[in-house]
Amino acid sequence: MSAGRRRWIPWVAVAAVAGVTAVFVVAPMLEHRNAERRYEAARIAWNEARDAWEQQHAEWDDAHQSARAATDLAAAVTSEQALPYLDDELAADAQRLVGLIDDAIDAVPDAREPDATAPDPETTDELIDAAEALDEQEAAYTDAAGGYAEAAEALTGLVPELEGAIGDLRASIPEQAAAIEEANISSSTESRIRLYYAAETAATSDDSVDYYVDAYAEAAAAVEQSQRDELAEKDQGDGLLETRLEVEEFVRSITGGVRVDFDWEPVVNGLGDGESAGGRVTWQYLDGGSATMELSNSVAAHWPDSRYESLVAHESGHVITAKCQDLLVDTFDGDAELMATAWAIGMGYTDAWGNGVNFYYDGIVPADDLVEATLACR
Repeated sequence: MSAGRRRWIPWVAVAAVAGVTAVFVVAPMLEHRNAERRYEAARIAWNEARDAWEQQHAEWDDAHQSARAATDLAAAVTSEQALPYLDDELAADAQRLVGLIDDAIDAVPDAREPDATAPDPETTDELIDAAEALDEQEAAYTDAAGGYAEAAEALTGLVPELEGAIGDLRASIPEQAAAIEEANISSSTESRIRLYYAAETAATSDDSVDYYVDAYAEAAAAVEQSQRDELAEKDQGDGLLETRLEVEEFVRSITGGVRVDFDWEPVVNGLGDGESAGGRVTWQYLDGGSATMELSNSVAAHWPDSRYESLVAHESGHVITAKCQDLLVDTFDGDAELMATAWAIGMGYTDAWGNGVNFYYDGIVPADDLVEATLACR
């Protein structure tokens, strides 16, 4: 072969080699592009899931705050101190709803936010790994969002129900106070009036509810203690305790709801020895009217003789003056004894020895029109 002869190159072989090279070049490029698309789709889904998670988390926060406000109020109203003086069924219903709300809150997923840092991959392997990581984060966001949505929905139904239950419970406090007063009717008027006002405030106050409900409970406990003290004072060891209580109930039955305190002494107004009997009443017009009645022990000793009934009826005429001030002033010209005497007669207690006719008016019965006027005061 001569030196000038050109060497033949097999173009088929060159083409084949080029084709193989192209395959090796194009395949990685396609793989990289697929990885990029895969990563971009994962990133979009990740963003959407994160946005949904943030929205549900915000809704959950709002529901959670409302729930905690309601459960805090329930805790204030149903404190350990207050529970004995609340309506049992209404209190139990409120506590039941608090339990359901607590369960809904406990069921919420971990509030820790999933990893919010999106990776910044470059190589094919990094893109694939990043897409898989975003998939996992997307699933975490989606699960958490679903948990928040479910819990928020539960609270949305429970919170208004609890708020209604608390409202009903608080509204029942004045009625409970009235029952406590009735069960402790021998307690002092002062303690019962304090209970009345404490109950009204506990039922209606918009602020410091915990303070006012506890104040109501303290007032209720004070009424119970006053009852014990008063009963101990009335039990003078003479076997007349039950009779004294019977006389007191008689007074309450005819004095139109006026609160009355009772004091029992051996002698009242200089009377009480033997068959004599004494009574005295002081009254005031504030807080719906109230009075204190003093009676000699002889009233209980001779009860229910009609003479002593008439005497107690006369004293009751003074008690009821606390709610009939206008009648005393306008019709009886401020003569309290005349009004009490006429009132006792109008109530049917006609024994002149006890109703005031003999003691104050030398046996002269008040005019019929005066007796008739007292019928308006009951």
